[in-house]
Amino acid sequence: MTEVDVEQIYKAYEEINNAGDNTAEFKRSYEILIAGAHGSSNCKRLAAQFIPRFFGKFPEYYETALDALFDLCEDTDINVRLTVIKYMPNVVKEFDKFAVRIADALVQLLENETVQEIAAVKKALEQVLRLDPGTIPAIFNQSLKGSPEVRQRTINFLSNDLNRIKAELSQQNSDWELKFSDEVKKALHDANAMDYEMFIKMLLSLKMYEKKENLKALSESMVDAISREDERFDPSNENSVQKFMLCGKALIQFFEKGISTTPILAFLVKKLLPQDIYCNLQAKQQRSVLRYLVEFIIRSSNETTLREAAPLIKHIFVKEVPEPPADNNDEDPKLDLNKVENIVYAIYTIASKVPAITEGQEMNSRLRHLYTFAMKCQTRVKLSLKDLQKTQNKDKQTIEKIKKAENVQIVTQNIFTMTKELMKPAVARHFTKVVISWRTSPQPTTSSTSTSPKAGDKRPNTESSPPKPNKKQKSAQNQTNTTSHTSQVRQKITAPQVTKSPRTGQRAGGNGGNNRNNGGGYVRIAKIARNKNNEKNLYVPPPRRGT
Repeated sequence: MTEVDVEQIYKAYEEINNAGDNTAEFKRSYEILIAGAHGSSNCKRLAAQFIPRFFGKFPEYYETALDALFDLCEDTDINVRLTVIKYMPNVVKEFDKFAVRIADALVQLLENETVQEIAAVKKALEQVLRLDPGTIPAIFNQSLKGSPEVRQRTINFLSNDLNRIKAELSQQNSDWELKFSDEVKKALHDANAMDYEMFIKMLLSLKMYEKKENLKALSESMVDAISREDERFDPSNENSVQKFMLCGKALIQFFEKGISTTPILAFLVKKLLPQDIYCNLQAKQQRSVLRYLVEFIIRSSNETTLREAAPLIKHIFVKEVPEPPADNNDEDPKLDLNKVENIVYAIYTIASKVPAITEGQEMNSRLRHLYTFAMKCQTRVKLSLKDLQKTQNKDKQTIEKIKKAENVQIVTQNIFTMTKELMKPAVARHFTKVVISWRTSPQPTTSSTSTSPKAGDKRPNTESSPPKPNKKQKSAQNQTNTTSHTSQVRQKITAPQVTKSPRTGQRAGGNGGNNRNNGGGYVRIAKIARNKNNEKNLYVPPPRRGT
């Protein structure tokens, strides 16, 4: 068809708009609108508005009209691209069968580099989801197969922008949360540590996980996502280690609601505690693994898993605590007390159900050695602490020393208490409650204790109730506020600035049809994969222009 002008497009629009239900007689007019997608810049912008508006009235032109819209998405003029992005959701409004293809194309447009386009695409995606909440799988599938930029921007949209309309989508479609949850769970398997954390936050923001039965299924999915990565856990893979840490941290709040620790404890025991894995972790990672081990064990009632853990923990204890010197030398062993406290705590907890964990000469000699060391260490720390507390003017360094000494005192007291019981025969042991040093309160149970102050107690200072400022502080604060207010007023009367893309230097008002950036290169524009079969997983990575 020959090129059309603006007047022809307006005339065609009026003819179709005034036709009512007799639009079939104006096929020629719709052809003119489609032809406008290959005309001048103004014609393209009008075509971008009018083609979606009458899309549902001309079934025989569905594919032609979609191709025209996708061509406009690839135009070199940013104003044309912004216009077509804005009006593409109207296709879904006219005929929701194409919701998946429109969502699919919009996700691909996140490849573009300008801030204005990315914001426009996110807004258009929100509109499509409002019109058809069932398009969420298409958004996930396309993002996971796209470039790193597309993936990250889509995840950002799903974790931040989508929060505004979650409640609305749930009202429209009662199954929406379940579909969204299923897609996020699938994405967990291939996620890196950063994305894994964001996906967990997305899941926990859903109302469906306020129910205990749903939390149980989610905890299993989270563990499954990290356990499938490799048959053998790779301790040198920072991403795998970090995902375990994130999973453990998230699951702790589940356990406080009564969810079983068995899946994650079984993973830790089988994948992280074997000698060839644990010994190859960094010291900091070992400390974290041992802390999670304690968190999981104290809440576990699964005796089978505890029996599997017993020999592995026993081996770690033997490795960390040296044998007493043969010549009765009084020299103190070199120990990482925080690691040793966690190991002894795990043994102490398991010993109540698996007494055999302390059997053997290598265990008995080391327990006695550790008991003696803890007793000596306590005496020295008490004297040191007493001297520090006598200091009249305590500077920052002294205060830090006091805190450190107090922590060592708690750690050694715990080690002393636990080793004292573990040295006894199993039948003579009396397991008293021990609060591990890194807990500021006793072990929480499923019914949490109220922390509100009692009558007569002083209300503690918190972030929500800061101390009242004195007169000098008030005066300084007022002066600061006045300066801040003046600065804000100055900012308000400053001339508006033209924003630029941080990556391309492109101005926000468009580039007049030129896709060159200020540096003489090219702005990358996404190429739309034409998904004519309405498939959800179609993706062709767009070529990078100028490369």
